[in-house]
Amino acid sequence: MKYILAMTAILSLTSTVSFGAKTGTLLLQGVVAKKVSIDVNPQAIASALDLEVSQTDLKVATVNEKSNSNTGYKVTITSANLGKLKRSGGAEVFSYSLKYGGSNVSLSSASGTVISSASASVANVNKDLNISYTGVPAETMVEGSYSDTVTLNIASN
Repeated sequence: MKYILAMTAILSLTSTVSFGAKTGTLLLQGVVAKKVSIDVNPQAIASALDLEVSQTDLKVATVNEKSNSNTGYKVTITSANLGKLKRSGGAEVFSYSLKYGGSNVSLSSASGTVISSASASVANVNKDLNISYTGVPAETMVEGSYSDTVTLNIASN
């Protein structure tokens, strides 16, 4: 009887092993994180504008946009002084306009201008930021440093 029980146990172990799976699967999966970034590279002239000499589409910066968003992205451009250079310590202003990537930028409201890219592909694009203004003789302006801060923000759609 012990012999029969031992043989039955050995056969049941052997038969379990021989009935193993012949095919298996493995799911390989990776995740790519969303990356959007903007890099503003100013030209030296941006901080040394001659306000007496009129300028048309003077390049003041190169902006690099990067995105891998599957919904595209948007760049928002705003101006602290709503498109005016303001004299430090005073109320005097000097108007200017901007173009970004060849398109006019409206800076007259706090919300600024939104430029969208609906592309769901990888983007690594350089765009020029250009300023235009009408020069004014120094003797008609109050002496001082005139400035404005332009902010470019990138976000996925």
